[in-house]
Amino acid sequence: MGIPLFSYFILFMRLFAEINGEGSQDDECKVSRCSHHGPVIRFPFWIKDHHSDSCGYPGFELSCSEKDQTMLELPYSVRLTVEKINYTSQDIIARFPHDYCFQRQILNLNLSASPFQFTYGIDDFTFFNCSENKSESYWLSSLPGCFPSSNNPVYAAQSYFYLGDVNLTSCRKILNASLPQSIFYGAYGVFMNWSKPMHGNCEAQGNKCRLKKSNSTEPEIECIHKPAKGT
Repeated sequence: MGIPLFSYFILFMRLFAEINGEGSQDDECKVSRCSHHGPVIRFPFWIKDHHSDSCGYPGFELSCSEKDQTMLELPYSVRLTVEKINYTSQDIIARFPHDYCFQRQILNLNLSASPFQFTYGIDDFTFFNCSENKSESYWLSSLPGCFPSSNNPVYAAQSYFYLGDVNLTSCRKILNASLPQSIFYGAYGVFMNWSKPMHGNCEAQGNKCRLKKSNSTEPEIECIHKPAKGT
């Protein structure tokens, strides 16, 4: 006995719903960027007020500034301008924006509550708050202050430096932190990577990743394979 025509209709409608649902998600989570010269934004990142949070992985929210810069907000109100994202090696290059207080940003920079890690050139630094200006030297570097501000000057020194010959009168130690050297030597660059979610292999094969629909309490991802040519 043949299959009733109604059964074919139900099967067709289910297939259409699945295809249409996937297409809708692709439209909602389409690749974007904040400016023509900005980095391409796709999973695991997503842009606030542009994408649904289901388009990205927790902790990877970005935003576009009024100047069309790609902004990453880290814990403790630290904001960075994202310059480059490598989705295969899972690396990100960012910098401190010029219009934000560098001194406050650097003292609050802590990745322990974020999905990112510093990639290389990590050193231990000690920060001092001084009631008067000190002469800078190889051992002691000043942090640009906040303008306008009445805060005391802040200085940083690598923790293993011998500071016995440095005049630290009127100074008090305020923080020990492990930070990249590039922040102090160069253009305040911050080089980071992420290990979770692990999707680099999927990207390297020309495929794309997305959040997997599941009842798990932990977010899961799936690799969507690119259709082969000619199919």
